[in-house]
Amino acid sequence: MSATAAPADVRWAASALNADPAVVRESAFAPGVVLNDCTLREGEQASEVNFGLDARLAIAEALHEAGVPQVQAGYPGRSQIDFDTVVAIKRRFPDWTVEAVTQVFQKDWREQIDRAIQSGADWIDLIYPVSDIRLSIVQKVSRAQMLDRAAEATAYAAARAPRVRFAPTDTGRADVAFLESVYRAVVAAGAKRVTVADTVGALHPRATAYLVRRAIAAAGVPVQVHFHDDFGLALANTLAAAEAGATVLDATVLGAGERAGNAPIEELAAALAVLHGVDTGVKLDRLCALASLVASVARFPIPPHKAVVGTRAFAHKLDAHVLGVTMGPAAYEAVPPETFGNDRHIGLGRLTGAAGVRARLAQLGLTVDDAAIVDALVGEVRALAAEQGAPIGDAQLVAMLERLRSAA
Repeated sequence: MSATAAPADVRWAASALNADPAVVRESAFAPGVVLNDCTLREGEQASEVNFGLDARLAIAEALHEAGVPQVQAGYPGRSQIDFDTVVAIKRRFPDWTVEAVTQVFQKDWREQIDRAIQSGADWIDLIYPVSDIRLSIVQKVSRAQMLDRAAEATAYAAARAPRVRFAPTDTGRADVAFLESVYRAVVAAGAKRVTVADTVGALHPRATAYLVRRAIAAAGVPVQVHFHDDFGLALANTLAAAEAGATVLDATVLGAGERAGNAPIEELAAALAVLHGVDTGVKLDRLCALASLVASVARFPIPPHKAVVGTRAFAHKLDAHVLGVTMGPAAYEAVPPETFGNDRHIGLGRLTGAAGVRARLAQLGLTVDDAAIVDALVGEVRALAAEQGAPIGDAQLVAMLERLRSAA
């Protein structure tokens, strides 16, 4: 769906400027934007994460339930558990699109491709670094050698599988003219998609959009993008790529991945739907459940103030804000928390007033009609918060209320 054609959603209160013709004039969203979740591959490359087969299948189930249209399942040509994952996913969800990654810079690249095809994956992804830094330091090959292998591997895969994507990694630091020659060569050899991959997170959004437009023009096939969060720009870069016409957008649940991670799929899906009017098919109200499942399986906590899915992503504490939210949530929320399966939280602290105390009590199912008790609660909440340097817990609030009621 074009961002310029999307009507405002009455459930949401995002800025009207997002859809202003003067703002979106240069946007060029592809007709059908596809989110590709890479948690089963890239997410497991996070330093503390290791998924067993059961965990991988549980994540796959949650992704499918959330309506994520495509999933990348790992390296079936080099890992038995990845192979088994693809087989199991295709058995359980035969119509779901699954990618398999092969490293065609390795000596066993043919065996990897054959094995990936045998797993039943829908897309066979071929990766080979394209930047001079990586070619000289790690691969120790020339540009010409890289180009020859890229074309050879693509032709080999395309003769055996109908859908092949070539991903020249570290695209963000590659010589653009050489990169374009790679795109043209692999498409001529049979690639149906190509990739822009900012492997070390070294692009900013305007450079990203420029590179994606160059890739689309040179390749003439859909472009898939993959960004890392080393400067906190993975989401911004992915959105910039989508605005520039990228068709397939890689992301991971909670942004899990190498180093600082990747674009978080929950934030990407939310931003595309709410801010750009792009329907990716993802069920927004399943995002919190999806994030919680992955956090549990991966054994890392969700930061409480994590956008979209954090337990405090919709928290209000300043009394003027709390009052506004109680009068009309859109006053201080672009979307209601239930949009993403989340909840609103009223925090209590040194800045709390009567509105905050009443609102938090209401969330606990308690009503206080005595204004004097509310005023007394406000004073005690502020004093204790300042004293302990921490928010007021529910047990503390209830204890204060019971004591004040007993003394009244």
